[in-house]
Amino acid sequence: MSLDLLKKELQYVSHKVYQKGYTQATGGNISVRIPGSDHVLIKRSGISLGEVSREDALIVDMDGEVVEGQGKPSKEIGFHLGIYKVRPDVNAIVHCHPNYSIGYACLGVELPLPTVTAQKLLGHVPIAEVAPSGSTDLAQHVTNVFKKYPDIKISLMRNHGVCSVGPTLEAAYNVVDLAEATAKQSFILSQLRVGEKSAVT
Repeated sequence: MSLDLLKKELQYVSHKVYQKGYTQATGGNISVRIPGSDHVLIKRSGISLGEVSREDALIVDMDGEVVEGQGKPSKEIGFHLGIYKVRPDVNAIVHCHPNYSIGYACLGVELPLPTVTAQKLLGHVPIAEVAPSGSTDLAQHVTNVFKKYPDIKISLMRNHGVCSVGPTLEAAYNVVDLAEATAKQSFILSQLRVGEKSAVT
């Protein structure tokens, strides 16, 4: 895929994440490997995913230095690059803040997988430990989860959000979409169980 098409896809997926309510204000960040290079395309800092344009996609090297574009890369660039380094199968990353998934992340429990679809397509959704946003500690925690579980497609981030990966941006987005629907279904199921117990007693 050409660089221009990658920028177009990053813009498109950024808007989808925002429109679905999976992040708020200027939170969240998205990146994708540039084929045939050791560079990555990543959203610049300080811009809402709902307003991202192609010009907001910066080219950075694997040390996080801006090679092309204006502005600073997302402050969470650390775990984006960390994941790319430990997971050569990953070509795209979507980090955002979907509400139901955050609920489980704040409880410190792995995402329940009540449906056969979630069990098959998500498999296992572990949790990265809490650390301040943009910190080297957070970058290390998230990177460590994807290194420890080399087959996972998404991780909860305690008290923070989610980080999903995929061979393409669209695939990484679809993982977030399924994970958030699964979190909502799990919450509904937990409420039904509470109601069921109340009816019995």
